[in-house]
Amino acid sequence: MTLIEILTVIVIISILAILFISVSNALPQRAEGAKCLANMKSLQGCLTFYISDVGHWPQEPPEILDNENACEDWWLNVLAPYGATPETWMCPTIKRLVCNKTKDGRPKIHYTPTMFDANPMTPYKWSTQPWLIEIGNMHGGGANICFPDGSIRSMDEVAGPG
Repeated sequence: MTLIEILTVIVIISILAILFISVSNALPQRAEGAKCLANMKSLQGCLTFYISDVGHWPQEPPEILDNENACEDWWLNVLAPYGATPETWMCPTIKRLVCNKTKDGRPKIHYTPTMFDANPMTPYKWSTQPWLIEIGNMHGGGANICFPDGSIRSMDEVAGPG
């Protein structure tokens, strides 16, 4: 092999290594985004089953509304019988970037449920009224929003970039 051939091989290997490194850095973030969407879809399913069983949207007791910890615990307990685990309520990106860096790991839930009244059809009445909203813009494009039909769109898709 000549020196030019060896240099050509080194350049090609370097280019491939750079491409591989850039792709491999994006893969965990994409996996976290997919897990976040799966969590929101699972919670939407749990809420649908809850409404089917009880006949209305979960009604937060007034005495807990001013206590963030109590609200989070209440939501965790209400949907637990329908398969929602504490892990289901956590976006992996928020958990990695925020909660793992705080002293007590707060918050417990990373998706804020919408408050509806006890009318059986209210959660389905407006198709554009979200059921769950992610607490932060962790995946680009704004916070993820889950709708009654189970679709999930980013804030930018719903409201436009801004």
